[in-house]
Amino acid sequence: MNDKEHFEYDVQRRARAGTSATLRALVAGYLLYLAWQIVKGVRTGETSMSPAVAYAAAAFFAIAALAFVVYLIRRWRKEVEAARLPAQTETGETDETEQVEE
Repeated sequence: MNDKEHFEYDVQRRARAGTSATLRALVAGYLLYLAWQIVKGVRTGETSMSPAVAYAAAAFFAIAALAFVVYLIRRWRKEVEAARLPAQTETGETDETEQVEE
């Protein structure tokens, strides 16, 4: 992509993409928090789970958080790309041929 290129976006669709990405990031953060709480519980002895099961559960939540982050990045990029408006020439016409019915 050229640094001098300027794209215009549908403001509402781009804002919706950002909001969705933020909510997904919060979910991923919560999954990491759950993983950390499980590990912390094992280390301090506050849980009755066996350490093997606890570490497996923590690993599961950590992997799920990582997968969710990858998903949110890919989805955000697609949503932002979909929000991009068609390029306009200097005369204000779009690249695509549009026929206006009168």
